[in-house]
Amino acid sequence: MNNSLPLRIALIANAAFSFTCVMLMVFKSSLVGEMLGIQAPLVLQVVGTGLAIFAVDLLHQATKSRIATWRALYASTGDFIWVLATLVLLVLFPNTLSSSGHLLAIAVSVTVLTFGAWQLWAIERTYKLPTNEYRLCVPVYVNAPADEMWNAIGNLGDIKKYAPSLKRSLILDGKTPGVGAVRMCEDYTGKRWSEECVKFENGRSLILRFVSEAPDFPFPVQTMRGGWEIVSGDRETQIIVWWELMPKPKYLAPIILPLLAFQADRDLPKIIQNMAADVLGNTSKSISQETLRAIAYILPQFC
Repeated sequence: MNNSLPLRIALIANAAFSFTCVMLMVFKSSLVGEMLGIQAPLVLQVVGTGLAIFAVDLLHQATKSRIATWRALYASTGDFIWVLATLVLLVLFPNTLSSSGHLLAIAVSVTVLTFGAWQLWAIERTYKLPTNEYRLCVPVYVNAPADEMWNAIGNLGDIKKYAPSLKRSLILDGKTPGVGAVRMCEDYTGKRWSEECVKFENGRSLILRFVSEAPDFPFPVQTMRGGWEIVSGDRETQIIVWWELMPKPKYLAPIILPLLAFQADRDLPKIIQNMAADVLGNTSKSISQETLRAIAYILPQFC
């Protein structure tokens, strides 16, 4: 990720506003009820308690070292649901609230809508590059030697062995892994795509260009590249996996990028752990069983 500060500020501001509403609804429920024109203190306190949980989650996400944008996306979804529920209340049940209650509900909804839109804008800024493309990057620790991990990463056609979601993977035209080789992948939902290797630095890194111009390309992107980099390692290794892409349409970037991030955070540690289990299983029997147990997890840092 490139710049998570705008998103952190948006989440903290939303949390502060939510906590303010919580204090009023829980501890000044009679005053809020009088302003709304209803006498339902218990309902206000219950809603306030739910809002408190929402605010705590916002604050937790804003202060994490590696922010999860997919959780910020569902925070915006929650904001928009609040606005929609208020609209339904005011349109279908116009006599439920007093005149001052209508104004208060509208004012709160406008504020909540602003926070939801602000968070979406900040998500987009988190991933945006100076080239106007977007970059998602995941750093993963694994307890396996770098050279052994490269044997699994660099063998392009064997990715299916490690990725549970893939049904098939192979290098087309019988080529060997390297620049110019094209890998075809197919998942269990029937999606099929090709990736052309445009960089292959033996033992260190590779870059794949997704053939997005293909008429049956299944993902909503105009252009997309992905890379694997081994940045350190003797018996322990740090692997950087990244994607740079242009969503199609571009205005869906605040939705597409968090969903891709969610899938990457869920799948990559397992894929890399499977690679490590494979390569560690082929190492010397003199290594202890504890060392042979494959471990992989996402590092709490940006890249």
